[in-house]
Amino acid sequence: MRRVLPILLPMVAFATVAVAAPGFTIGGEGFAQADIVDARAMPDMDGTATIMVTFTPSAAKRLGAVTRANVGKALPVALDGTVLMTPTIETPITEGVMEVGGHLPVGQAEALAKRISGKDPLPDSLDQ
Repeated sequence: MRRVLPILLPMVAFATVAVAAPGFTIGGEGFAQADIVDARAMPDMDGTATIMVTFTPSAAKRLGAVTRANVGKALPVALDGTVLMTPTIETPITEGVMEVGGHLPVGQAEALAKRISGKDPLPDSLDQ
């Protein structure tokens, strides 16, 4: 299981506030689909899901720099100009894995994950 570092407090899920940059952005820093190794819905016990996004090593360094510079601040996470959430950064995200959203219907989370990465999630094992 991958380790997901804490970044969420408080969270505004799927607000309709527009931002200028297209694509996936965190604090205005753009991340192309090529910067994302995997994005997948992570179902919760209550039947909802969050999205786990795993970045390439070079994108993970940029994510670390953005989050390090914004500890204690709210940082908008957006897709195609729509803010998905605005978490307050508690600690820098240095391992290149973050959670997006929360309490989404599983189908919506799966579709959003595919829009973020541009591809289906990677298999959980080499046997798949």
